[in-house]
Amino acid sequence: MSSLLKEIDSHVRGFSLIELSVALVIIGVISVATLQVYNSANTYKNQAMANKGLLQAQEAVVFFAQANFRLPCPDINGDGYEDCSGGYKTGQLPFYTIGLPVSSQVSDADIGYQNLIYGVFRDSVNDAELTVLTERTGDSLGDADYQNIDDLKKALSNASLLAISVNQPFITGNNDTSGSEDCLTNRVANGAFWLASSSVEDADGDGNPFDGVNAFLKHDGSGSLCFAAPSRRQDANYVDRVSGLAFNELIGLL
Repeated sequence: MSSLLKEIDSHVRGFSLIELSVALVIIGVISVATLQVYNSANTYKNQAMANKGLLQAQEAVVFFAQANFRLPCPDINGDGYEDCSGGYKTGQLPFYTIGLPVSSQVSDADIGYQNLIYGVFRDSVNDAELTVLTERTGDSLGDADYQNIDDLKKALSNASLLAISVNQPFITGNNDTSGSEDCLTNRVANGAFWLASSSVEDADGDGNPFDGVNAFLKHDGSGSLCFAAPSRRQDANYVDRVSGLAFNELIGLL
C-alpha cells in the first residue's frame, strides 16, 4: 500500500512539474506577444505624432508667409529662431519664429517638429529670395500695395520660371514614378520650401535618425540640399516623412 501511494505521489508531482513548465512557456509567449504589440502600438503612435507635427509645421510656415510676406530663414544654431545672415538655405525649422511652442516634456511638438530640417529657396540674383521682403511690383513707398503679399508672389513666380538648381533645396526621385532616388543624377524639383521629419526612428540603423538621402541634411545648414521625395514609400530602411510646397502651390495658398 505504501509503495502504491509513493508511486501515485511521484506521478502527481511529475505531472505538476510538467504543468508548471507548460504554464511558464505560455506566460513567456504571451509576454513576448504583448511586448511586440505594445512596441508596434508605440511606434505607430510616435509616427502618427510625427506626421501631425509635420503638417502643423507646414501650415505654420504658410501662416508666417501670409502674415510677413516672406518665408522664414532656417535656424542654424538650434535656438528655435531664424538665422537670416549667412545665406543658409537649410537648417532646423525655426519653430519659435513661426509660432510653434515647444514643451520641455516629450510631446507631440517635440516628436513632430522640434527636430525637423527645413530648406527654403533663396536666390537674390534672379529676384527670388523668398526670405526677404522687398518691393517687386513697382509700387512706391507710401502706396497701399507697397511691400505686400504680391511681392512674395512675384518672387515665387520668378523662382518657378528657373531651371532646377543644385544650389537650392531640391527633391530627388522616389524610386518609382519620378525615377531613382539619386541626388547626383536625378534632381526632380526645387520648391518654395521643404521639410524633413525623421519620424523618431533610425530605420537603417546607421546612428542618424534621418534615413536615406535625408541623412546628409544637417541642422546647422552645413549638409546636403537634397531631400527625399514626399512620395517616397516607407520600407525597412526608410521611415522618414518629407513635405513641402512647390512655388505655384504656395502662390495658390497666398
